[in-house]
Order: sequence, then C-alpha cells, then structure tokens
Amino acid sequence: MDFGSISLCHVAAGFTDATIEFSKGFAIWDLAPGHYILSAAGGTVIDLRGKPISLNYQLDTLSDIAEAMDRRQMFIAATNSTLADEIAEVLTEE
Repeated sequence: MDFGSISLCHVAAGFTDATIEFSKGFAIWDLAPGHYILSAAGGTVIDLRGKPISLNYQLDTLSDIAEAMDRRQMFIAATNSTLADEIAEVLTEE
C-alpha cells in the first residue's frame, strides 16, 4: 500500500510489477512526478480503458492549470504495456 507518486516509483524501481488507482483517482500533483519517473524507467501509465496517459498534461495557460487542479485520474501503471493492457482487460471483463 502506497500513496501518491511513491507507488509509481516502486514500479519504476522494480519493487512491484504494477499499481492500480481505481478508487478516487490521483490529483495531477500526485500522478505527474511518478508518471515521469516510471516512463523514464521504461514503464507505462494508462487509463482504466487502456488508453495511454500522455506526459504532456497540456498546462499551457493559467486556465489550464486551474482546470487541472480539479481533475482526478484513475490509472494503471505497470513495468510494460503488455502487463498494463492485461490488467485493463481484466478490469473491463464482466
């Protein structure tokens, strides 16, 4: 059990194969640092439907930043895209 970006860093370091956030989602300041580190380590972050989450959060204006502060992102973070896709598939099965 982790909190914030630490869970993504644990995946990046190889302490765990994946982490999933499906409860309330991470705020951008919790997701972005770990997302960057995991991506640099060769891992991947996708949404719960399997769509990759870009590292470009498109924070080009103050309005963009203000809007981003109200969003929460649910995600799957894994050591590789194959594992992330397998987890997404299991989550969407009925």
